[in-house]
Amino acid sequence: MEKLTDEELYLLLGRLTGTLDAEEAVQAEALLRDHEQARAAYAELSAGYAKRQGEPAWRDIQTVTTRPAQPHYASVRPMTWRRWVAASAIVVLSSVIYLLWKQTNDADSAAARLAAKPGIELRLITGETIDLSAHRGTITVGDIRFANTDNALSYTTGESLGTVGNNTLTVPVGLDYRVTLADGTEIWLNSATRLDFPVAFKGGTRDIRIDGEAYLRVAKDPSRPFFVYLPDSEVEVVGTEFNVNTYDEGTERVALVSGAVRMQARSGDVSSTGPPIEPIALMPGQQATHVPGKPIGVDAFNAREVLSWREGRYHFREATLEEISRVVPRWYGVQVSIDDPSILGRRFTGVIDRNQPIDVFLEDLKAISGIQGKLDVDGTLHFHE
Repeated sequence: MEKLTDEELYLLLGRLTGTLDAEEAVQAEALLRDHEQARAAYAELSAGYAKRQGEPAWRDIQTVTTRPAQPHYASVRPMTWRRWVAASAIVVLSSVIYLLWKQTNDADSAAARLAAKPGIELRLITGETIDLSAHRGTITVGDIRFANTDNALSYTTGESLGTVGNNTLTVPVGLDYRVTLADGTEIWLNSATRLDFPVAFKGGTRDIRIDGEAYLRVAKDPSRPFFVYLPDSEVEVVGTEFNVNTYDEGTERVALVSGAVRMQARSGDVSSTGPPIEPIALMPGQQATHVPGKPIGVDAFNAREVLSWREGRYHFREATLEEISRVVPRWYGVQVSIDDPSILGRRFTGVIDRNQPIDVFLEDLKAISGIQGKLDVDGTLHFHE
């Protein structure tokens, strides 16, 4: 029997649960029209889904079957029909996480007990600090006019503050933000991310620094290359779109969407055998991963998993509770402690909606897997069975 790919399975599940966007819905309809195996699979999924109505909606994948973990940045690969039949009921359950997490929660929730989150902060080279979450509209500082509207910042300026030094924009946990630089480059910043940038670019290059995660659409200017400096590497580009991620300590990732970039380890970094690490040129669809002291690795990446944060969603597939727990602090502003080591390796598949409160997540996690999460008075979330 023909193979059903993960992408095709995603479309069938999305159609069943109503979570597809308009383009994906069209793809799902075409799949059902043209693919006999897809129609049969959808019928079986629908029957399994109907039987689960009113029962706990998703649960730990490993309580039913054990499968090898997918590589962290693997491309979508085909799943055999037999594996799919064995896992279909489980994936149906896990796919409705997205629906559950969009429920309206009670006003008296765990999230309401959290301290107020800090705002988006812009610190200028003059030392002045602006709370962009509190001050909207036009903000004038010297000869710079900032336009802070629709969760985005743009500006016009004279020369005085753009000559020397960087300004720093900090996006706290639970928020995101967009910045348009002086050259027209657009940068989308994920939560817990810092951007250092000059108000005006001077000289023969355009240099910025990023720590966290950001998506960049770089304005083309062949005469002035654009450099993104990460904590332990740098990315050179003329004009392109790509994602950078330094969330995991000691690991930096660059995923290229269009154009071309080159990733270079910091000067003096050497591999375990001694020779300098060579720079890596990427093609669209490729992601480079840099760990200090090791050669830069290149793999294909799943755009839905890597880039969906811009839509306020985090897709995870067969992710461990430990991996999911690394996202929770950035999106909900809490520290996480997994008190029971035996639950670290449990795996889940689904989508987290960042706009939903944390107590909805905790209630569903308990109903699904028996894993309980308790938020203490210090703002630490404890997971245990």
